[in-house]
Amino acid sequence: MPTPKISALLKLQALDMRCRDLKLRATSIPKELDKIIARRDSLNAATAAAADKVKKMELAIKAREGEIQTLNAESTKLQQQSALVKKNNEYQAMLAGIAQNKEKIGAIEEDLLIKFDELEVIKAEAERVRRTNAAELRAARQEFEELLGFSKTCEAEVAKLIKERPALLSGIPTDLLSRYERLLKGKDQGAPLVQLENGCCGNCHMRVTLQTLNQLSKGELESCDNCQHLIYTED
Repeated sequence: MPTPKISALLKLQALDMRCRDLKLRATSIPKELDKIIARRDSLNAATAAAADKVKKMELAIKAREGEIQTLNAESTKLQQQSALVKKNNEYQAMLAGIAQNKEKIGAIEEDLLIKFDELEVIKAEAERVRRTNAAELRAARQEFEELLGFSKTCEAEVAKLIKERPALLSGIPTDLLSRYERLLKGKDQGAPLVQLENGCCGNCHMRVTLQTLNQLSKGELESCDNCQHLIYTED
């Protein structure tokens, strides 16, 4: 069994490692939230683009229908004028104009039939996109809210751990605590206190010296000659 000071240090380390993990997790949340926002904007843009495609086709159809109205109005006017003209060549020209308008109207009506079919396809696709994206938006919104909630939970737990930490310092010698704190703030981000594993340091996995093994067997804490992390053994 570990000595009291080692047990006290292990409890402190468990708290500090949990606190570190929570802080590290919290730092990644803003980026995750940004990704969700970007996905939301992309989904909204895709839905708007599909709806805009429908609107453009409807406007195109309306424009073609307007052309038919204009041609019909022009033909009616020519027909009215033809009753007043006295020269045969003018009369024939008006009849030709009416015939041309009728031909143009026929072509436009054929085009309209094609456009109406296209409109139905575009409408169906726009509705499919709207439904699919609406479902994805709901999922994204839920994920966003869950992340916000988790962020607050992390903050609350970190605050609780920080408040509990001073009580765990009792029973740990000042010099040992200083060594521990220095390792805790080290660049390798490993646990300051590690267990001996098959004669090797639990942090760098280098084999320890016989002298270190002898000291560990007495229940002492020793520093690894390679990485300086504190080593203990339960044997």
